[in-house]
Amino acid sequence: MSLIFSLTAGLLGILCKQWLRNYQRDVTLSTVMEDFALRQFRYEGFAQWKVTGILGTLPMLLEIGLVLFFIGLIDFLLGLNMEAAVPVIIFIGTSITLLAGTTIAPAVQYLVY
Repeated sequence: MSLIFSLTAGLLGILCKQWLRNYQRDVTLSTVMEDFALRQFRYEGFAQWKVTGILGTLPMLLEIGLVLFFIGLIDFLLGLNMEAAVPVIIFIGTSITLLAGTTIAPAVQYLVY
């Protein structure tokens, strides 16, 4: 599952980069009105496909993939050797705490101010 989330995030990132490149590409047509119509057409397609929303989900997909990988790693190491698992669990716990803190901190800041 971790690999699926990570590869999906990578795929969506590549697709969004292609959409952005096409959106920003300058094509000079014969009149200013045609240029404006093409730009508006691209903008409406960009909004209709909700590209900004897709870009917003990419970090979340990577975070979910990372957490699932950590869970699988802990499960694997606990079955293998407890002495090897303890330092890894401490490192993963620190990483997850940092991830949770940086995710929750903006919300808390918004509520306070």
